[in-house]
Amino acid sequence: MEGIAARAGTSKPVLYRRWSDRAALLRDTLVPLAMDAIPHSDTGSYRGDMLAILRGWAAFFTSPEGAIARAIVAAMPDDPELAEAFRAGVIGWRKAAMTDTINRGIERGEVRPDIRVDVARELGQAFLWHRFLVTGDEITDDVVVHLVDEVLVPYAEPPASKA
Repeated sequence: MEGIAARAGTSKPVLYRRWSDRAALLRDTLVPLAMDAIPHSDTGSYRGDMLAILRGWAAFFTSPEGAIARAIVAAMPDDPELAEAFRAGVIGWRKAAMTDTINRGIERGEVRPDIRVDVARELGQAFLWHRFLVTGDEITDDVVVHLVDEVLVPYAEPPASKA
């Protein structure tokens, strides 16, 4: 909280008047930041939804705000409260939004009804997180389109759609 207060040009007591602890502050700031950065509306197709979502992640990871995510992930092993706030807030919201996206694809007949939702909702994002946190490889639109067209859509499409 000291670092946050210093960066905001205020004091810790001012922060504590608004947020009871660091987890509350993170929930109130990170979830809206992620919701603004990562689209969660219906584009009309599973492919379109996946492109929008992964392009949102790519833009977030390559923006100055991406450094916040890197710092949070780095601090999580030593800060269980922070880890819980991040997992329950940002990641929990993202899991629910991805589940909704997959269910819309199932309803439209674009996604097979027996899909492993727990796998499908993480495939693309996990790849981008890996590049962002581990390899440092570039996250480009070409990579996003390839991932959607060659991995996510083929994994999700109903058997009758496969040629």
